[in-house]
Parts: sequence; structure tokens; C-alpha cells
Amino acid sequence: MVTFSLVLIVSNRVKASLFVRQSEEHINNVQLSNYERNIMEKYNINIDKSTERKNKYKLLWRKNIPHKPVYLTSIDSLYSQDFLTRYYYGKNSSYLYGIRYDVVAEEVVHNKEDNNNYIFYKLAKNTNMPYSAWVLNYGTVFEQSMPKATYEKMLATTTNAKFDKTLQKGAYIAARHFVDGNTSEDSLAEDYQDAIYQNIRVNNYGQKIINPNADAYSKQQFQLLNNRKIRYITYFKRMFQHQIKGLNTCGNKVGIYAYPSSSALYGRIVLFYIHK
Repeated sequence: MVTFSLVLIVSNRVKASLFVRQSEEHINNVQLSNYERNIMEKYNINIDKSTERKNKYKLLWRKNIPHKPVYLTSIDSLYSQDFLTRYYYGKNSSYLYGIRYDVVAEEVVHNKEDNNNYIFYKLAKNTNMPYSAWVLNYGTVFEQSMPKATYEKMLATTTNAKFDKTLQKGAYIAARHFVDGNTSEDSLAEDYQDAIYQNIRVNNYGQKIINPNADAYSKQQFQLLNNRKIRYITYFKRMFQHQIKGLNTCGNKVGIYAYPSSSALYGRIVLFYIHK
């Protein structure tokens, strides 16, 4: 009788365990609504849901902020407010680039798995964003990256290169459009050229991009920067001498954009100028 009772208890526990696992699987594979299926087909993206992802994050604080223009780079996913829904773009990530979005809220969440805090921004709905989604700051590009004084110090390490406020707009436009570093062939090239002309009013412009992954020396310098062995200005000076050497500029005027440390493209620098 005792043996039978123990078998029954163990059997019930196994059934309960299976039921819990099946319930979790059911929750983690929530059926998509028709609206979500239409989004998947229209934007060629994958939408998945997971309570596991939702439970991984804990909200520390959130605040609304005035509409702030932002562009995206090196992003393959956007998230719903509770992290339950993930909009995965994968190879279609380029669809997100070069398009203006508006940040309307900011939050800090705690990741329970790696015990770190992360900053997310809320993107407002628009014609390119059919839902309110959250993006990690790792993949955002804002116009204000480094202070003007820092840019001036960086350019002072080169020969005859002076910071120019107007050309700075061109550097930012290049930074937000060509997120993969390729300025020769890009689906946004026409929009990019229009944006340049609207802001700079010239066609004889040039740009150089410092790439931290260009070669072994560049990777070494970027590693030193990441490990705080060298200052950013020293990093720029060495990389400029190694990759650029000189600029064929009119009046020595240069615009410059350096991706911030919070960016996936940290270490990459855009130089924009009017060529002779």
C-alpha cells in the first residue's frame, strides 16, 4: 500500500511537471493576431513572443521626453513595452536605416541574467513604424554625439583641419545613412544626396570614414581605446594618420561625427568636407 502511494505521488508530480512545461511552452508561443501577421507580411519581419524574455527584465524607471529625432544603426530587433513581443528584422535590418524616428520616452531596465542595467528608448508610431516599439540605445544615432570642443581638439591633431558647423550637418547625415561603412552602393543613396544638398547646398563634397575594424593595427588601437589605455583624441590622431593621412579640402573646413561609446559603431568616425 505504501509502495502504491509513493508511485502515485511520483506519477502525479511527473504529470504536474509536464503540465507546467506544456503551459510555459503554450505561453511562450502565443498565437499572433491578424494585425501582427499583416505586419510580418508587409515588412518581411518575424514577430515572436516569450514570457521568458519578459521576465528577464525589471523596470527601474521610465520618463516621457520631448520628441527627439533619432536614427537607427546595427539593430536587428525592436521590442514591445513589456518585452513580451519581439520584432525581429534580421537581414532586413537595412529597412530601418536612414529613416527618422522620434524618441518620446526613455527607460532604464535591469537584466536579471547578467546583472546589468540598460537604456531603452521608445519610438513613436509613424508611417514607417506601425507600432510603438522600444530600442536599445546601443543602436541609436543622435545628432549630438560629442561636444564641439572635443571635435575641435580632435581636428587640431591633424594638419589644417578646422571644425565647421555647416559641414558638421553633412557628417551627421553621412553617419546616419551609411551605417555599414559602405558609401558606394546604398539603397538610401538618393535620399542621402538630397539631404546633403538641402543642408550644404553643394555637390562637390567628400567623406572619409575611419573604421576600427579595417585592419590589425586599427583593431589594436580600438582595443586600447576600449580598455581605456588611450584617450579618444589619441585614438583619433593615430587612426587618422593610419587610414586617412590627409584631406583635399576647400578652406580646411571639416565636419566630423564620432559615434558615442553607447553605440554599436563606437570607434567609427565620419569626416565630411568640400573638396577642391
